[in-house]
Amino acid sequence: MFALLEILFLIIGSFGLFAAISPKLRTEAWWLRIWTYARLQFCILLAVSALLYIAFFPVGSLLSIIILSLHGIAFIMYAADIWPYLPGRPKEVPRAPRDATGAKLSILLINVLQENQDHAAVLDRIDEAGADIVFLSETSEAWREALSDIEADYPYTYLLPLEEHNGLLFYSRLPIQNVQERYLCQDHIPSLTIDVDLQGEEIRLYCIHPRPPRPRDKPEHLDDELMIVADELREQDRPAMVIGDFNEVGWSWMVREFKRHAQLCDPKRGRGLYNSYSAQNPLLAWPLDHAFVTNDFYLTGMRRLPACGSDHYPILYGFQRRKA
Repeated sequence: MFALLEILFLIIGSFGLFAAISPKLRTEAWWLRIWTYARLQFCILLAVSALLYIAFFPVGSLLSIIILSLHGIAFIMYAADIWPYLPGRPKEVPRAPRDATGAKLSILLINVLQENQDHAAVLDRIDEAGADIVFLSETSEAWREALSDIEADYPYTYLLPLEEHNGLLFYSRLPIQNVQERYLCQDHIPSLTIDVDLQGEEIRLYCIHPRPPRPRDKPEHLDDELMIVADELREQDRPAMVIGDFNEVGWSWMVREFKRHAQLCDPKRGRGLYNSYSAQNPLLAWPLDHAFVTNDFYLTGMRRLPACGSDHYPILYGFQRRKA
C-alpha cells in the first residue's frame, strides 16, 4: 500500500515538472502550451503533496530525494512565473502622482460569453464602471440589440456582432478618429485598430480576441496576431494600448515576447494577478483579460468587477496620460 502511495507521489512530482517545463518550449502545440495557465494552482498542489510525502515517508532515501527534488524544482518554476505579479514587486506602470495633470482614460473589458443571456447584469456592470471606453468580446447580434440603450451614453461606436464567439463591440465617449477592422492571421478572427481623440491627442487602441490553444484551431497561426501588432507598435510613436481577452496569461512566453518586442508595460505587475477567468469555477482562476500600454501612461486604478453571467469577470482599468 505504502509502496503504491510513494509511486503516486513520484508521478505527481514528475507530472508537475513536465507541466512546468512544457509551456516554456516555445512550441505551438496546444497540449504543451495549456499548462501555462494554472501556475498558482500547481504551486498549491505541489506544496501540499510535498508536505504529505514528508508526513508519510522518511526522508533520506534516494527515492525520497528524487521525489522531493521533482516537487521542489517544479514549485520554484511555477512560483517564478507568478512572483512578479505579487503585491510589493516592482511595478511596470507607476501610480499616477497626486499632482499629475494629464488627461484620464478608463477602459472596461468584458468577455460576455456569447451564450450568456444575463444582459441586465452586463448593463449593470457598464453603468457601475462609467468607463470612457467599453470593449466587449464574444458579442452576437443578440448582444448588440440587448446593449443598444448604452449608445446614448457612448455616441462613438464600432459594432461588429458575429457568431462563433467572434463578435466585438466597441463603445466610446471619446471621438473616434479612425477604425480598421482587420483579420490579421485568420479570416474568421477579427480585431479592431482604433484611434481615439484624448483631449486633442490621438491614442491608438488595438482591440483583440485571439483564439486559445486548442486542437480545433490552426496552431500555426496562434501567435501571428500578437507579433503583427508588436511589429506595428515598434514603428509608430503615438501612445498606444493593446486590450482585450488574450486567452493567454501575462507570464506565458508568447505574451512576454510580445511585450518585449512591442515595448509595452503590464499594469498588473507588482499589484496582483487580477484573475478574470473563470467566474464560474474558482478552482480555474487565471488572468486572461489585459490592457498592455506604452510607457506614456500612469495607472489611476484597476478593479475586477462582480460576475455578470459570463465565464469572465469584467476588468476596469483607469489610466492617465504622462506628460512628455
